[in-house]
This record gives sequence, structure tokens and C-alpha cells, in this order.
Amino acid sequence: MTYILAVVLQIALSALICLSARPIGDALGIMDKPDSLRKLHRGAVPLVGGLAILLPAMLVGTGLSIMDDVTGHWVIVPVMTTLFVMGMLDDRQHLPPAVRLSVSLVMFSVAMILSPHLALTSLDFGDGTVVDVPPFLGVMLTVISLVGFQYAFNMSDGANGIASGTAMIWAFFFALAGAGTLSVIALLILAGGAVFLMFNMRGRIFLGDSGAYGISAAMGLLGLAITNHPGSGLANMQLMGLFLLPVLDCLRLIVARKRAGRAPFSPDREHLHHYLLRWLVSPTRTALFYWIMVALPNAVGLMVGGVSGFMLTVILTLALYRVAIARTAAIPAPAGVIGGEAR
Repeated sequence: MTYILAVVLQIALSALICLSARPIGDALGIMDKPDSLRKLHRGAVPLVGGLAILLPAMLVGTGLSIMDDVTGHWVIVPVMTTLFVMGMLDDRQHLPPAVRLSVSLVMFSVAMILSPHLALTSLDFGDGTVVDVPPFLGVMLTVISLVGFQYAFNMSDGANGIASGTAMIWAFFFALAGAGTLSVIALLILAGGAVFLMFNMRGRIFLGDSGAYGISAAMGLLGLAITNHPGSGLANMQLMGLFLLPVLDCLRLIVARKRAGRAPFSPDREHLHHYLLRWLVSPTRTALFYWIMVALPNAVGLMVGGVSGFMLTVILTLALYRVAIARTAAIPAPAGVIGGEAR
């Protein structure tokens, strides 16, 4: 009953923030205004979606953690909050990439220092196949992976429903992992994301950089906490499979931009969601297809399990990605973004 009440409270608080999004966005100075170039949404849209999902989850989740005496994941709150605030500042005045990268590196490094049990000590495929990783290398790999995942997730947030729906899929798998209170916290994020999605798909509220940075920090660290939980049904290599699609697209974009002599994080219209929008036209169909590209390979891989399941997840993700890119590569890019934030 406690967990049901927690979910109901999450939904109510998320809905309240979404309904009050415009005055909150005005007060915080984080309104996304169309520019007639890349951002073609109608009127200024509040960038408070991350607040609607994360603030209730943090408050309710902290209460549940204290009640259940589960505190090994406490570092998620200060790290997530710091990166959320950094994203909010970026929404307001566009911080230099070097500043954002430095803050992310520092905060995830601090997280590993304060909660060393979250760092990778092995690569676990979930079937007893484990590859040991030296402690220092494990910490470095964890920090680099978290930072890379954060930027990949932020870059995926360019059309309504893409990033938030993907986070909901991850939260769903986390909730199924059987990790006690941690899985319930994932369920809170899933519920808050569902509320946000109803407003977001109608263009009434966006995640913003604050939401992208905050949610990616929360999902990355929560995923590590769940894979380290005794009896969890999710191994760390399966977690990497869940996060694969946005990371894959981010790596492709960085390589393509470097080859073109451009900065690796410079904006363009060559993201996977842009390709899908050219093909499917509708933001709703685009979001649904992207969600399938995340959910299907991982559902199949988790059902098969082990090394074979992980490899199947990778192969299916690469195949769907290749089909999507090849299908739409020849379609010219339109002049702006339809139905989402420009990235």
C-alpha cells in the first residue's frame, strides 16, 4: 500500500508542476523560444519537464529509502541536483561545452569516491559470465561511461517524446529488475515520465537541458545501483545494452562532425530523430519508432539472457539503426524542428 501511495503522490505532484509549467518557467527564466531557423514550435515553451519528473521522485524516493533503511544510493540526489542546476543555467545562458564537461566529470568522479560500490569491478553478462576489471580501470570506465551517456541522452532530446519515452522504457526495465526500493524509485520516474509525456506530446512543456542532464544522471547512477543490488535481475552489461541506442547515435555524430571539420557538439539536423522525422513526418510516429528501437532489442536480449542475449541486443540495435539511417539518408532535411527542442 505504501508503494501505491508513493506512485499516486508522484503522479499528483508531476501533474501539478506540468499544469503550472508556464509560470514556473517564467519565474526561472527557462522558456524555449522559437527562432524561425531550427526551432519552429509555436510560442515560448517552458523547459521544466525535468523538474516535473525528478523533484517528486527525489522527494518521494528519499522518503521511501529512509522508511526502508536503504541508503546505498544516496549519492544520486546531490549529483543529480548539481547537474540539473547546471543544465538549468545552460538553458538560461548556454554554458560553454568545456564547462559542462568539466562539471559532469567532477560530479561523477565525486560520486565514485563517495559511493565506490557503484563503480564497475567486472563486466557481468548475467549468466555467470564475468570479466574482472581492475579497480582503478573500473572507476575510470564508470566515470567516462556516465559522462558519455549523459551527453548522448542530451543529444537525443530533439523531438517530442524521444528522450522522456526512452527514459520511461529504461525505468520499466529497472522496475522489473526486482531490486526492492530501487525498483520502486524507477517506477516513480516511470510514472512521472508518463505524466510529462502527455503534456510534452502536445508541445506544452519540454525537458530542457536541465531535465536531460538530471534524468541521465539519475538513470545512470540508479542503473548502477540496481545492477549492484543482491538478487537483481539486471546485470551491468545488460544495462549497457539498454543505453546503447543514444550512445551509438552520439558516437556517429561526433565522428561525422570531426570529419567535416566541426566541433563534436555543434548543432545540426543529422541526429537519428531528425532522420526519422524526415521519413515518418509525424512526431508521434517518430517517437513510437524510436521507442521500439530501444525496447525491442533489449526485451529480446533480456529474455535470451547471458552473452548471447547481450550480443543479440547489440546486433538488433545496430540492424534497426542501419535500416533507419539508410532509409532516410537521401531525404533532404527540412528547415527546422517539428515538435521538439532543437539539438
